[in-house]
Amino acid sequence: MMRFSFPPRWHYDVLRGFDYFRECGSPRDKRLEEGIMLVEVRRRDDGRWLLQNRYPGRTFFEMEDLGEPSRWNTLRALRVLRWWEGEDRQ
Repeated sequence: MMRFSFPPRWHYDVLRGFDYFRECGSPRDKRLEEGIMLVEVRRRDDGRWLLQNRYPGRTFFEMEDLGEPSRWNTLRALRVLRWWEGEDRQ
């Protein structure tokens, strides 16, 4: 099961993978469609994504609550979807 976490630390999730493709300016590739659908399906009715997981490790303060809408995951997902739709003009 794919869960969206923040911070991802050394772990790799679909958002982190897509963010790599976005950063390097990669064109759309049909092989990525299944993962994009996963990102879209996880979007809530209010347009945000949840913090579904938190990896252990030292943090100085908690920025978000587990199971609640995540500003960071929402930002990451929106950047990915903007890139996928061709709206990301870097």
